[in-house]
Amino acid sequence: MSLVRVLVALVLSVLLLGACGEPPPPTISLYRAVRDGDLDQIKRHVHWGTDIDQADSRGERPLHAAARRGRLIVARELLKNGADPNATNRAGETPLRIALTEGKTQLADRLLVAGATDDRQVLLFALVRAGVDDRDSLAFLAERGASVTAEDRFGATPLHIAVSDGRRLLTKRLIDLGADMDVSDATGRTPLDIAIENGDRPIIDLLERLGARTNPQIPRDEARFENRAP
Repeated sequence: MSLVRVLVALVLSVLLLGACGEPPPPTISLYRAVRDGDLDQIKRHVHWGTDIDQADSRGERPLHAAARRGRLIVARELLKNGADPNATNRAGETPLRIALTEGKTQLADRLLVAGATDDRQVLLFALVRAGVDDRDSLAFLAERGASVTAEDRFGATPLHIAVSDGRRLLTKRLIDLGADMDVSDATGRTPLDIAIENGDRPIIDLLERLGARTNPQIPRDEARFENRAP
């Protein structure tokens, strides 16, 4: 065999091997692949140039969908290939906020490693207002700098908000994380004052059992106060 033939044969062999190593085109949409956790299909999309940050009609990106379903391996693949960890959907939600809302703290940690820049304090208030009472998500933020004693622009702490909204379990979670039960909001009301005003017996019982106090300077309907027991 001549040298030319040998070289041609080698070139053909390399081309054939390269063709065999190329994945076939994807057969399902990227969003379906993310929802199903189909890593093979996602890798096909990456190889064939699909925009992995494409937004749907709600402004949701594939990374949002992965965060919502707790698809950790899928999220890693998307982030590895350039997905934006700070992209927002039309509701203003980032993948990190969605992950914590759903209690997916491992995925949330991966997003932080990948460069998520959400303000931890803002996230804590957002979760509390949404009624998220997942122990791990709240602790995740508290351990990373969010304060359960911080006040919003109305002078309310996360505990005031939880009590106002009648969220007993969330109230307990925040107290367990160190929330001040006797701090007053901008109107001078403590969490127990708010619970009494709302007639929320389960939260009243919880706060009183844990030693919470009312603000004695707050005028109240004494009959309502004295007759709050069932």
